[in-house]
Amino acid sequence: MNLLELNHVEKSFGDLSVLKDISLSVSEGEIVSIIGPSGSGKSTLLRCATMLETMDHGEIVYLGKRAAWAGADGKVRYADKKDMKEIRSQYGLVFQNFNLFPHYSVLKNITDAPIHVQKRDKETVYKEARELLKKMGLEDKMANATHIPWATGGSLVPQDIREEYMHTHLK
Repeated sequence: MNLLELNHVEKSFGDLSVLKDISLSVSEGEIVSIIGPSGSGKSTLLRCATMLETMDHGEIVYLGKRAAWAGADGKVRYADKKDMKEIRSQYGLVFQNFNLFPHYSVLKNITDAPIHVQKRDKETVYKEARELLKKMGLEDKMANATHIPWATGGSLVPQDIREEYMHTHLK
């Protein structure tokens, strides 16, 4: 079963057609890159895939559950509230310009969503987060402020940790 399927997705803004019959699938363990020039629809595709933007046509399937699809009348339908809540709990999105809670520690920024959104056990989540920080050589940074420069340059540690956490635990 695919983790994500986008089938024949289309999106326009007025007369500007941004996504034209886009289909893709992502299997477990697969890494996918969306590459293109500025304005080519990369962010729009991701926003449609995560249902932050409505699509004009197509189908979105997460783990075999239809989240959105075009009905017989051509209008896009979305899963009911209960199913949508379950579907949304299965994925996360890290924005290019992400915002962390500046008054939280690194550890709290990493653990907040799994505890409050996914309703996971607090002790388990904290244990996994500490293990990830240790794996990345950052166990001494757990209580620090959120903006810690990464050893190799421009990226920030919390994004790397969140991506690793999401990849490892939010399947």
